Amino acid sequence: MDDKQTMHAMSIDDSYHVERVLARGAAGVTELVSIAGAGPFVRKKIPTQLARRRVWSALADCRSARLPQVQATYELPDCFVVVYDYVEGPTLDQVVNERGRMPIEQAVRVIEQVCEAVQELHKHGIVHRDISPSNIILAADGAHLIDLGIARMKTEQATHDTTTLGTWGFASPEQYGFAQTDARSDVYSIGRMFGYLLTGVYPDDAAYEKTLADESIVPPHLRAIILKSCAFEPSARQQSAEDLRLEALGLRNPRAEAHTKVSNSRHSATQQHDKRKPRWSIPRIFAASVAPVFIASVIVIVAAVAFSFYAAERFDGGNGSDATPQHSDSATTDGGEASDNGESQTANAENPLKIVESGWSAENGYTIYAFGITNTSDTLQILYPSVSVTGRDDKGLVIFSDTATLNVISPGQTLHISGQAGDGVAPDTVDFATIAPDDYQISESQGSITLTPTGVNAVAYDGGVTFAGEVKAQIEGTVDTAFTMANVTVVLRDDDGTIIYGKSTYVDMPENGGSTPFSIPIHDPPRYASYEVYAQSW
Repeated sequence: MDDKQTMHAMSIDDSYHVERVLARGAAGVTELVSIAGAGPFVRKKIPTQLARRRVWSALADCRSARLPQVQATYELPDCFVVVYDYVEGPTLDQVVNERGRMPIEQAVRVIEQVCEAVQELHKHGIVHRDISPSNIILAADGAHLIDLGIARMKTEQATHDTTTLGTWGFASPEQYGFAQTDARSDVYSIGRMFGYLLTGVYPDDAAYEKTLADESIVPPHLRAIILKSCAFEPSARQQSAEDLRLEALGLRNPRAEAHTKVSNSRHSATQQHDKRKPRWSIPRIFAASVAPVFIASVIVIVAAVAFSFYAAERFDGGNGSDATPQHSDSATTDGGEASDNGESQTANAENPLKIVESGWSAENGYTIYAFGITNTSDTLQILYPSVSVTGRDDKGLVIFSDTATLNVISPGQTLHISGQAGDGVAPDTVDFATIAPDDYQISESQGSITLTPTGVNAVAYDGGVTFAGEVKAQIEGTVDTAFTMANVTVVLRDDDGTIIYGKSTYVDMPENGGSTPFSIPIHDPPRYASYEVYAQSW
């Protein structure tokens, strides 16, 4: 670097305001920073000799919202600096230490999301090499993979890694000199983390193997998947994070059909191994067979029926920033009223699901959306109601596609949910379409959980608004007591009452008659006139 370049980089560095130091050590310093009122961001200052510039350059090309979003990189005389978005939330380590082992459905949801992030890294030639519970943030919108401090680009024709790295108990054998690390090394670490989430025991603990073998804690088919992913020989593992994700979800079953039974249901269906499920769908039961080296028979799992309900409380809103959002009132986002035919979005006339409203805005190119979905049936509940979200450019060409899946929708119930989609390119229109449920998703309703947001308060702070309050639960009839979380969603509306923005968080499920506090901060919200808060079991 010449003097001019050095002075320029130092002026950029000085523009950031350090909120607090997150970590400091031989690998550098990590800080929480802001700049000109924007942020917060994470700033990593990595000693020059340890900087892996190719990794950070490749990461900037990744298009997964579950990976750090690189904002800037620059060089200082003694270090390489990278700035990326800050994700708020506890680590998986903190969650398990506080609450113990995770419910199966939540653990599978986390593993699915981690696999999505890791698959995107591998697509760009990056091997993370330190996938562990302390490097996964459980944010309001799910799991985020962080800390690429020891990640490396995949090296062809190398025989072994030169340095022992990784987190003990989660690092693969390759990381201790047995072979070269590659995508299968990260598969090993994900498998070890899967076992940790289900057992609540660290893999290097003497009690881990015994707990993992306890069928009352870990279903046999999931244990088989974990053992496969953690095989000593890389060729014996799932060969990609995507393969592991599909096996965990029960969507890949090379030898047999996976059968699902729904209790209290008049409907049942046989699911083939290649049956496509929505990307966000996390069934409460998982039935799958794995490679013959582990198991040769078909596993039949009986699922519990899931019930939930929602409640909304509407309030007068305030004004956020002057950002102009884009929105829609219909399933096709072209304005006007939502279709009255019950399902303009699907050809299935028996589909009881109907989108009643939707809206979105493009923040920094990424699409923030929210929608309301109704179950028009008088008696039937729908497990995992799903909606496809498709962004198109001004020529009508698809630029992104996503699937939002809720837990369960009771007869006559309307649910609201928010999400984020896209890869940084703002769409011209966004379409919302319900996905017709399969027979196994439909059953007679036996009860409900009503979650009511109460005492909601909008507290303004410099640059944003925090929506806080409590969620109260009322349980009627027979319900699935396995629900452990409540989803709370705040929806912002314009002067006409149209949705323009949404944000969700997750809190512990209240006891019957009890309540749980929640807080949803929105930094730099779009200009809004009113808001509503909704809640549902998860």
